[in-house]
Formats: sequence, C-alpha cells, structure tokens
Amino acid sequence: MERATMPTITQRIASAFVVFCGRYGDVTKMAHEREQSRQSLYREASLVVDAVDGTAAQSQIDELERRLAGQQTQIQDLQERLKHAVEITRDKEDEFASVAQAEGVSLSVARRLLQVVAGSATIPSVPTLGRATEGAGKRAGALLEVLDEVIRPKITQLTADEIFFPQAGFDARRARQPLLGRRKNGRGPRR
Repeated sequence: MERATMPTITQRIASAFVVFCGRYGDVTKMAHEREQSRQSLYREASLVVDAVDGTAAQSQIDELERRLAGQQTQIQDLQERLKHAVEITRDKEDEFASVAQAEGVSLSVARRLLQVVAGSATIPSVPTLGRATEGAGKRAGALLEVLDEVIRPKITQLTADEIFFPQAGFDARRARQPLLGRRKNGRGPRR
C-alpha cells in the first residue's frame, strides 16, 4: 500500500465535495479508494474551506503587516540612535585618556570612565593609556615649543598683571587696584 504524501489541489476539492455534498457512505468509499483515513478527507475539506473563505490568509497577512510595522519602527529607532552614537576607536580612547590627564584625572579613573562609555567593548589597560598620553604629550610639546616663542612676551605681561591686580570679583570683573601700593584710606598694601 502506497500513500500519497501530499494531496493535490483537485484531490482536496474532490474531498471537500464528497464531505459536504456526498451521500451517506461516499466519504468511506473515497477514503478506501485512496487508501486514506476518513479523518484525512475531513481535514482536506477543512483546508479547502479555509482557503476559499480567506480568513486564515487574511489573518496571516494582518500578522505579517503588524510584524513589518514593528520592524520598521525598530529600524527607525535604531537609525535615530545611530545619529547620536560615537564610535569608540583606538584614537578616541587615546584622546579620552589624554584629555582626562590634562584635566587632572588619573588614568585608572579615566579607564573606569571609559569603560562606562564603551560598554562591553574591551578597553586598553592603564599602562597602554599612559603610553598614549605620553605620546600625545610629546607631540604637543613640539607644537608648544613653536608657539612659545610667539606667546612668551604676552605671558610675561599677563604674569605681572596677576601679581599686581587682585583676582576677579563676584561679578567676574577685575578690580583695578594694585595689590602692592597704598590704598585710598592711607593704609599699607592689601593682603
């Protein structure tokens, strides 16, 4: 006995016709001729009704459209996040460490902060960050030597201003009174 693994469309339609329009005993006769169970004929007839009715296909289409809308929303959200993302490259890690050291933050603290920003990505060790900041310092040192010649005369005057005039007041303007010298009330220098 050989069984048909997948009934053809015409066989399904014939099964549906026999199930819904046939006389008593026709389902048993067809099942015997096809060497199938009666239940398989009833299942085929049910599939034909679902296909003709279209509710199963429409519900599947609705589900696929809902999933597609969800995917499109997720893609749009990810693209929006990508606009604000910063790629943590090796150069960016070195820059982070150099700026941290320039601001007075230790490399171990800078590394912990970098770990927060980088997330699960592997970050360099403290010695590696130290070598990067040392290299940045050497490169900056060469530039500072060139700039130093131009800036030196202005820095001398600025230094004198800082010595002889007090710090900025609460309104961020300098009080133009010398620190050394007589005050208006005749007393000695301000301390």
